[in-house]
Amino acid sequence: MYCRTLKNSKWSCTTDATPDPLTGQRRQITRRGDTKKEAVRRAQLASDELSKERQTTKRVVQEVYDEWLNVYKETVKASSVKTRVVAMKPFIDKHGKHFIGKLQINDIQAFLIERRDTGISKHHIAGTRTALNLMFDFAKRNDYIEKNIVKDTVTPKATKESQSFSKSKKKYLEKEEIQEFLKGVKSSGRRNAYSIALTMLSTGLRIGEVLALTWGDIDLKKQVLKVDKTLFEKDADEGGFEFTPPKTEDSDRLVSFNDDLAVTLKKMKAQYNKEKLIGIRDDKSQWCDLVFTGIRTQPVRASTIGAVFNKNYKAYDVKDARGTHILRHTHITMLVEAEVDLPVIMERVGHSDINITLEIYAHVTKKMLKKSDDKINEYFRQFI
Repeated sequence: MYCRTLKNSKWSCTTDATPDPLTGQRRQITRRGDTKKEAVRRAQLASDELSKERQTTKRVVQEVYDEWLNVYKETVKASSVKTRVVAMKPFIDKHGKHFIGKLQINDIQAFLIERRDTGISKHHIAGTRTALNLMFDFAKRNDYIEKNIVKDTVTPKATKESQSFSKSKKKYLEKEEIQEFLKGVKSSGRRNAYSIALTMLSTGLRIGEVLALTWGDIDLKKQVLKVDKTLFEKDADEGGFEFTPPKTEDSDRLVSFNDDLAVTLKKMKAQYNKEKLIGIRDDKSQWCDLVFTGIRTQPVRASTIGAVFNKNYKAYDVKDARGTHILRHTHITMLVEAEVDLPVIMERVGHSDINITLEIYAHVTKKMLKKSDDKINEYFRQFI
């Protein structure tokens, strides 16, 4: 400890404290007192307090991410893990080799802005920030960092370009497009394509919920089906499929279906009974009773169906349509145009977040208002 007298006859003492936990650099503490003894005591007390700080461990982001992910896998569905992995990949690519303790708030905020500028939606950016927050919370609990700096960041607002891109994205199919699309998938000859498309349009189920349907879930007499699981495709290194719980608690539901779908399902049920009778369906297989199967009665991949649909959108000039989820939104649109109450729509499609339904609801009602305005204008023209 180094002590010296000051011009005002007071004393100043400087002593070494524990190194900085993040940088490892030397830290010194200086305190003053009326006497040398008092200055020494104050400096020593301050040094002792500093030494009580948690000494964080130097870990690179990739190591912390791997540890966190292994723990996170044990607490949520496999589909949720997959969502977090996709959200975190750009961050790991950029900062994976950096010490997590040396990252600053500005590093995280800059990354979120970079992601925004790629054109992804605000919803996806918020999902990325949530994933980062989970990992940094884990790091803090394990003394890898002193503070979760993600909590001090914000989800950046959308740019005009990303807002424009989001608004331009097609949210549902128009009546004429539905007819063309169904005609296309039916004539494509692709196994399951038409029946899956019709199921999604008639019920509003998610693709994973459709592919998980078994014949025990369907009551053909009452024309009602039960949603209590979803089909999840594992990563390539694990391989295979598994049944997992629905997306949310509200996703567990009963859904009625129309006569057209009933006719299609009855034909499929007859084929299913025939396949069981001649031994094509293996009673010992967990996939034995699936409604939609491949040629070898294995589960159907969602990506395969999405690719078939995309090909038909393009072939029949259905602009800006992509994937399977647009058919679920189209079903919601049908319900809105049929003037079904919002709570009933939410229950039918298994939405726990009203904002998701409202976004589609608001879009469709604007279109309906425009039509009503046109009708009013046309009516008044006869008096002018």
